[in-house]
Amino acid sequence: MEIRYILEQLNDRLLYRLAEENAWPCVQSDGNLLNIENIVQHITSHDAIECVWRSLTTEEKELLLHFLFRIGTDMVTYRQMEEYAKIDSQLAIYSGLTGLRQRGLIYTLRRLWGELAYYLPDDVQTAYRSWLLSRFVREEGIPACEMACHWDTSSTPLARVVFQILQMHRYQPIGLTKKGTMTMKARRAWQNIVPYPQEMFLPLVPDASGGQEAREQFLLELLLSLGMLRKQSSNEGMQYAVDEERTAEVFKGHEAEVQRRLYLKVKEVLSRLHPCYSVIFDWMEAAGERTFSLHALREAESTLLGSIASLAENEHWKSFAREVAPILSLFGFAIRKGEGETAVFSWDVALFASEQKEGEAVWEGTGYVQPTFEILLLPHAPYDMRWQIGRYTALEEQQEVWRFRLTKASVQACEADPEHERERLLGILERIQPDVPANVKEQTHQWIGGDVPLAFMRVTILRCPDVETADWLAEERDVTGGLRERLNDCDFLIEESTREELQQALINKGLRISESDRAKLKAKETPRLEFAAASVPSAESGYKVESVFPSLTDVLPELKEVPAIWHKNFQKYHHSTLRKIMSTARDLGISVCAEIDGKLMEPVRIVDIRNEEGHYRLTLNAHGNKQHVNLEEIGRVKLAFPLLPDRD
Repeated sequence: MEIRYILEQLNDRLLYRLAEENAWPCVQSDGNLLNIENIVQHITSHDAIECVWRSLTTEEKELLLHFLFRIGTDMVTYRQMEEYAKIDSQLAIYSGLTGLRQRGLIYTLRRLWGELAYYLPDDVQTAYRSWLLSRFVREEGIPACEMACHWDTSSTPLARVVFQILQMHRYQPIGLTKKGTMTMKARRAWQNIVPYPQEMFLPLVPDASGGQEAREQFLLELLLSLGMLRKQSSNEGMQYAVDEERTAEVFKGHEAEVQRRLYLKVKEVLSRLHPCYSVIFDWMEAAGERTFSLHALREAESTLLGSIASLAENEHWKSFAREVAPILSLFGFAIRKGEGETAVFSWDVALFASEQKEGEAVWEGTGYVQPTFEILLLPHAPYDMRWQIGRYTALEEQQEVWRFRLTKASVQACEADPEHERERLLGILERIQPDVPANVKEQTHQWIGGDVPLAFMRVTILRCPDVETADWLAEERDVTGGLRERLNDCDFLIEESTREELQQALINKGLRISESDRAKLKAKETPRLEFAAASVPSAESGYKVESVFPSLTDVLPELKEVPAIWHKNFQKYHHSTLRKIMSTARDLGISVCAEIDGKLMEPVRIVDIRNEEGHYRLTLNAHGNKQHVNLEEIGRVKLAFPLLPDRD
C-alpha cells in the first residue's frame, strides 16, 4: 500500500493539519485543491528525508529503524505493539510511534471489526531505506569479500527463456484445462525449453495446484503479472495468448534493459514471500558493484540497527539465502560462488547501468540477412529487433548469435492485411541489413500475397430494442471499439472474445442486458461517481485509514496522572511520593535521573521494586549494569521524558 492511496483516504482537515505541522506542499497554485502528488514527491524526496531524519528524536529513530528493517511490508497490530513496548519501554515506544504518526510517516489502520494496526507505506519505507543505506555504505561501508576465482556462470538469462516461451506461443496460445491450469501438452513444451531445475522453485510456489509444476506456475504468473500474456476464450476453451503490444514494451532495447525490467518484476514477486525480503533486496542493491555475501550484509544491518537489532529475529536472512538468492543467479541477474549466507555474489554490472542508458536502440550493424533465408542477429542486437523479426520467422538457435529462419509457414502465420505485412517485413529486414538479397524479397512477397486461407470465426449478434438505441451506441466512443460491424438498423456484429468486456461497458453506461430481444435502455447519461471525504475501506486488506491526529496521551492515558513537577524539577521527595515516582517509572518504562549515595546517575531504568521486611528495595539498570539499592539511598530525582519537539 503506497502513501498516495493512504493520503487520498484522509479527510481534508487532517491532511491540512499534517501538511501544516510538517511543511508539506499541500495546495495547488489556486490555493484551494489538495495536491496529493506534490505531497508524495516531497515525502519521498531525499532532501526531505534528510531534513526529517535530523529532526527525529532518539525514540522516533529507533522505532522507524524497527519498521524499516524488521517489519518491512507488514503492519504491526495494536497487540503486537503492546508486546514490543513491554520488551523495551512503553513511554519510549509510544512516544516514538506518536512522533512518527504526527510526522505523517506511520498511519493507523482499523479493521472493519475494530482491530487497530500501524503501517509504514511501501514507497515511503523504500525511499527511507534507499537514503539510509546509501549514507551507511558511504560512511561505514560493507565488509569486502574476497574475489571469487570460480564463479558459477552456468545460468541462462531469464530474458532469453521468456523470449523463447513467448515466441513459441505467438501463434499457438497456451491451452487451459477446465481447472484453469496449463494443459499437459503445454507443460511438456515448456519442459523442453526451460533450462531451470524444477526443485529450485518448490519453496517459492508451495501451493502449486492442478498437477502444475512449481517452475511452470512461477513463470506463468510472472508473465501474467508483466502483462505479456492475457486470458481469452476460443473454440477450444480458455487460453493464454501473447499480448504483442505489451511484450514489445518489455522487449524494448538491449538484453541488459530487458533483464532489468524482468528483475524488477521478479523482485516484486519474491518480496511477497516475506515482509522483509524487500529489505534484503535493498541491501543487495546498495552493495552496488561490490562483491558481497548475505552474511556481510546482515552484519552491516546489525551495525546500523545497533541495540534494536537484538529485539527481533532475523530468520528471514537464512530463508532468503536458502530459497531466494539462488534464483537471482539462476536468472542471470548476478553471479555466485558458494551456498547459503556465506555465498559470494556480484551483480551483473549491466543490470543497473541500463537504468541510465535506456533509449532508442541502434539496429544497423547488428545482424545479417542471408540468401538461404537465415537471419543472424549478433549479441548486441536489441531485443525489440529480435521480437519484431520473430513475428515472421522461426527461432532455430539461441546461442551468442541468434539464428532465425524465414519459412512459408512462419511468414503466413501472421493473419493480417497482406500489403501492410509485406511492407512491415521488408522494413524490418532492411533495418537489419540495407541490401536485402533479391531472392529473399521476391520469395517473401509471394508467400505473404498467396494462399489466402478460409477461416471460420465465432461471433455474437447484439440486438438493440430500437433504432434510437442503436444510433446512440454507434456514437459512444467507450463501446464502439467492441462493435465490429453494424448489420442493420438494430443489430451489431461483435467478436465472441470481446463480449464480456463490451457487456461490462454497456452495464456501466446504464443499459440492462438480456439474453432475449427485450433489452431496454435505462438512461442515456453516464452515472456520476461519488467520492467520500472521510475514511474509505480498503478492498484489498479490509482496513480503513483513521483520520485522527495522534496524541501521546491517547495511547498512554496514564501520563495524564503524572505531575509535571516530576519531570521538570530535579529535587528530593517524601518517601511515599518517591515510591510513587519509582513505581510510575517502572510501569511506563521511563528512565530517571537520580542521585544514589550522593552520586549522579543517568539514565537509570527501574527494573523492580520489592518490599523486604518493611524496606523498599529497587533493582536498577544503568548502562546495562544491574544493581540493588534501598529507597532511602536515593536523593534528588527526576523523570527523564523523551523529547517530542513542537508536539504534545
